Amino acid sequence: MRITIAPHTVEARTALGGYSAFPVRVAPLLAMRLTVMREYAATRNHIAVWADTAKQVHEAITAVCFAQVARRRKLRRIAGHVTLNAIVAYEEAYAVSLSRSAAGHYHPEPGTEYPFAVSDIGRAAADLLGNGWFADSGSWGVRTYLQTDDERDWYTLAVTESGVLHIETLPEAHRTDLVGVWPSDGLADIAARVADTIRELRKGD
Repeated sequence: MRITIAPHTVEARTALGGYSAFPVRVAPLLAMRLTVMREYAATRNHIAVWADTAKQVHEAITAVCFAQVARRRKLRRIAGHVTLNAIVAYEEAYAVSLSRSAAGHYHPEPGTEYPFAVSDIGRAAADLLGNGWFADSGSWGVRTYLQTDDERDWYTLAVTESGVLHIETLPEAHRTDLVGVWPSDGLADIAARVADTIRELRKGD
């Protein structure tokens, strides 16, 4: 049986163990471990289970900090329970989002690994570029064609075989790679990067 260990949970569980014995001394460390977990979950909050988990971990951080200020034993016990529940929820979210087949191969549920297509990015970028801009989707949504009503030039948004998102200016066929862009950045941020790049390309025309 394959055992899946969620990132950051080993450190959080260790800190939680120390918190049970030395709550005042270990509370800052536990809060820090939980903060790392919350940030990890927040980068995946386009998936419902991760959005719920990020909220639960945030509540655990709040409980630990409140107990630290109040200095009451009962509140520390409550904070410990809330934290343990948050860690378990985090581990379950990780296991669900990285579900595997019976043979142990990576096999996520449809729509959870890539929640949006390249065509979605292009259409969102066209919205950011303003009036007159529109986007047409390529087959299967793997590319997008962006253009304005008053220009003959257009831009193609696609992904190279090596996985790099890029913009091709046509008809010149000039390619601009969007380095450091990943699906985990989220649709809004990626679309903003695409729109900004197209604005810069237009300035150079």
